[in-house]
Amino acid sequence: MAEIFDGAAIAAPVGHAPDSARFREAMSRVAASVHIVTTDGPAGLGGITATSMASISADPPMLLFCINKVSASAGRMIENGVFCINTLTPEHRELADVFAGRGDHTLEQRFARGDWRRLSTGAPVLNAAVASFDCRLVEAKEVGTHIVMIGLVEAVAYGPAAHSLAYVHRGYRTL
Repeated sequence: MAEIFDGAAIAAPVGHAPDSARFREAMSRVAASVHIVTTDGPAGLGGITATSMASISADPPMLLFCINKVSASAGRMIENGVFCINTLTPEHRELADVFAGRGDHTLEQRFARGDWRRLSTGAPVLNAAVASFDCRLVEAKEVGTHIVMIGLVEAVAYGPAAHSLAYVHRGYRTL
């Protein structure tokens, strides 16, 4: 199979995938919504910034997101068995950076910023999010460097229609 780089096809040996640097570069060119995924429960508060979220089913309502398996929040989400995916607006750029680990904030200190509440599962819900999906974890599957977390949506919250925060070309954009 050939790869395309700046308009030119670059052949990869049959049966070989592109190296991770080339894969990451290609993925940096794919726009994605920015989310803060949170958890709380017996294992404590946790939260990350994520762009890898997708709906799976409308009936029953199910979502998935991916988290690096070395993330301190990964184990907490699995042990707590709940998570909330909060889709961000452009006004949440700084909060996205905090939850992405930029700065010296502990998992608990990340929640000092933003206005949070709880819905069904007890996972923190960002009040000003475009949409929030409060989920009960139904499966966690390790795939490569990440864990795919699948959740059954127990509650949703959303406000008036607003622009979404996106990430593409290694920077934030507004959609």
